[in-house]
Parts: sequence; C-alpha cells; structure tokens
Amino acid sequence: MQSVPMLTPPPRPVPLSLRVVNMFNVVAQIGWFVFGFGMIFFWVFAGSADYSFLTFRGPHEETTGKITSIRETGASENRQHVSEVHYQFSLAGEGFSGKSYTTGGAGSEGDEVTVEYAPDDPMRSRIAGMRRGMFSPGVLFVAIFPFVGAVILIPSTLMGLKRNRLLREGILTMGTLKSKEATNMTVNKRRVFELRFDFTARDGQRHEAVARSSDTAKLEDEAQEPLLYDPNDPSRAYMLDEAPARPQVEMNGDLRGRTGAAVGSLIVPGLVIGVQALIIYFKFVV
Repeated sequence: MQSVPMLTPPPRPVPLSLRVVNMFNVVAQIGWFVFGFGMIFFWVFAGSADYSFLTFRGPHEETTGKITSIRETGASENRQHVSEVHYQFSLAGEGFSGKSYTTGGAGSEGDEVTVEYAPDDPMRSRIAGMRRGMFSPGVLFVAIFPFVGAVILIPSTLMGLKRNRLLREGILTMGTLKSKEATNMTVNKRRVFELRFDFTARDGQRHEAVARSSDTAKLEDEAQEPLLYDPNDPSRAYMLDEAPARPQVEMNGDLRGRTGAAVGSLIVPGLVIGVQALIIYFKFVV
C-alpha cells in the first residue's frame, strides 16, 4: 500500500463520481442485476395473474352470454395450455364483452355460457368457473427473484451511503487487523472475507472497524491500515483500502474523482431502470 496523504479536515467535499462509485458498488450492481432480471419474470407472470380474490369480490350477478372466439395463448400452467375465451352478453339492451382464461375445457365458438358481473360495473365480468387473468395467483412465487435482488441491493446501497458520509465527515486514523473470517458470500466466484480492525478514536477508547472484501490483499499488506470513523459514533468506520471503492487523494488532501469507474458502475442500474420504464410504458400507457 502506498502512503496515504493527509485528508483535508471534515467536512470535506466528496466528488460526485466517487459518491456514485460507492452507491453503485459491485455488490449493489449484483443486486441491481438480480432485481432487474427478476422483474422481467414478475411482469410476464405476476403481471398477467388473476387477482379476482381481491379485485372481483362479490356480490355478483349472473346472466347468459355467448362465446365469440377462443384463442390459444401459447402459455401453459401445470402442463396444461391456457386458452383465452372471448364472450359477449347484454344487459337492458346494452352489449358488453370480455375475456376469461382457462386451462380446462374452453367450449366452442357460439356456446352459451354463464357470465358473472359486478352489478355496479358490468364491464368487470368473467365466465363462471374461469379466470380474469392468464395465470393463477400461484405464479406470484416469481416475486421471490426481485425480492432477493432487493435484499442484496438495499443493504449494499446503504453501505455506499455510509461510506460517502464518512468520506465527508470522518476522521482519519490507522487500524490493526484483528481477525479474518470467510463468509458464505462469493463475488465473481471469489470468496468474500470479513476482516476486523482495532483502532483508537480521539476519545481514547478502542473501537472496531469491519471490512468485507473478496480482494483482501490491500487490507493486509501493512501492519496498520488507514480508516475513517464517525467522531460522534466510532462504531461507524470505513477502511480506505476496502475494494472496490478505494478513494484516491490529491497531494493537497482533496479526494479525487473516479469518472470512468462512475460511468461503468451506472451501466447495469441504467439498463435495469430503462427496461422497467419501457415495460411500464407499454403495459400501462400504450
């Protein structure tokens, strides 16, 4: 590790590019990827599920309708093909139409069917025994994938915010490696380790800083490693050599920006946000 120039006194300016790198760190980007990939499945399946148990609750009226067409959706559930059944019915001389879904017998064009409808809004209807959505509510299990992404994304983003706050307000000191243990997490097929460092704060008390990294070389190459801690709560500390957000310092003590790294760290989140925006636009606007 190269010698670390003294930082300017807090509160010090933190370049926007460095703040971006911290917020969209490697672990956060993994979370963004899992979240975005999972949301595609969520929109495809959960977005087409039948929520009648919430949105089509009784009491209902019944009338007779007629099947106008049957379309095979190409989707299947429990190895049964899902059919889209279009129908029409009349109330007080006014015609209404709708579509329902089924994995059972769909009947034939021209068949009479029993139609259930909401008395206050006949546009909300379905063929008795069929669904108003393509899939049953059981497909909501796909929500587990974006949920896992969020579980990864949120803590890592909060950690990035913590680093930014300490870069702005933290006090520089040195810590001594106390322990190193492997975690259950891997990044790019490399094991993530948890390293604990002892340091003395300006209150004269001993405190501990924790770093997690799959590249621990920079955290073990000196007897003591530089860190920043919160003077109001020394339990909040950040090892400067903790990859991948290692800040660089100008000779005058100012923090140096990382424009290239910031642009790269925005690619995955930008793609995820862009794809989700397009899906929402075509699903709800067009």
